[in-house]
Amino acid sequence: MLEKEIENIILEKIKVQLKIEKSFSDLVNNFDSMFANIDFEKNSFSISDYFGSGMGKAGATSKLLADNRIKEEWLREYSFKEGNVKNDFKGLYFFVNDMRPFYVGISKGVIGRILQHIKGHSHNSATLAYKIGLLKYEIITGSKHSLTRKQLNFKNEVEPIKGFLSNQEVIFLHIENDYELYLFEVYCSMKLGTMLNNFETH
Repeated sequence: MLEKEIENIILEKIKVQLKIEKSFSDLVNNFDSMFANIDFEKNSFSISDYFGSGMGKAGATSKLLADNRIKEEWLREYSFKEGNVKNDFKGLYFFVNDMRPFYVGISKGVIGRILQHIKGHSHNSATLAYKIGLLKYEIITGSKHSLTRKQLNFKNEVEPIKGFLSNQEVIFLHIENDYELYLFEVYCSMKLGTMLNNFETH
């Protein structure tokens, strides 16, 4: 009897979700216009101005709000694994160099994710710096790094890249719908040819 009740609850939740989610066509048919409305020259801003030395998450959020880089209504509360509840927003972000996007990412906490990219203390948090560090290693040595993540020297190969990323620009795009967020990341990556993005399964 209990199993049947659980089954009914699950089926009801699926029905509710299907009613509120947009269809695939509704999502992707809008991507061309969404992309066309992203003005990389006009809307990109300096990462170091908002996430630089001495700037933490609270300070970055306040400055982003004050300068209208993000909107108050975007922010929501969510819990990290550590149990802390913080304000952040779900969406997509572009790293931009000389008005040219070279990486697109998504996160349920975009502000915190940018801080990880430029201030993370491990290969698993500063993932973009790690990816570029692998390319740097390959160019210098002439061969790909074949060992584990931890065996790539973080101080020598990743730390300098974090400094490079801090000096780039970024654009934010607020997207709440999970399906739209995931699909639009792939769309933008393919549209822009961002080689640092990959969608391999692990």
